[in-house]
Amino acid sequence: MTIIRWRTQPNLERFINEAFNNRVENNFNENCGCLPDTNIMKSEDNYMIEMAVPGLQKSDFSLKAEENVLSISYEPVEEKNEENSNLTWLRREYKQEAFSRHFTLPETCDIEKISAKYENGILKVFIPFEDPEKTKITKAISVN
Repeated sequence: MTIIRWRTQPNLERFINEAFNNRVENNFNENCGCLPDTNIMKSEDNYMIEMAVPGLQKSDFSLKAEENVLSISYEPVEEKNEENSNLTWLRREYKQEAFSRHFTLPETCDIEKISAKYENGILKVFIPFEDPEKTKITKAISVN
């Protein structure tokens, strides 16, 4: 049986080493908790982006396709509840933060047909595309 030492406090030495030994660009690429986790998939006729954003409504999202960039964003609106105006936060462990994600779209996608749906805390964006191999036209040209 192996005995493992249990640490209740974070390892400060490891944290400092990771902070100073990692390259700066690696730290910005990791999901720091301020961007929703995202999956990107491809089927025969479309790309699908799945984004985990529980607790929001369909109307909370802003999706915009401009040129070849798809932007998905959320900006929280601070609710003021007069009923609970006498309450003061003592601890707040969850709060939905604003985010903005940008995805470069391939030239073969059809921006006019992009659609999205939100259910069970998952935002799904469907991006149809045309296979460039299917759209290639071959034509014999005769010389007169």
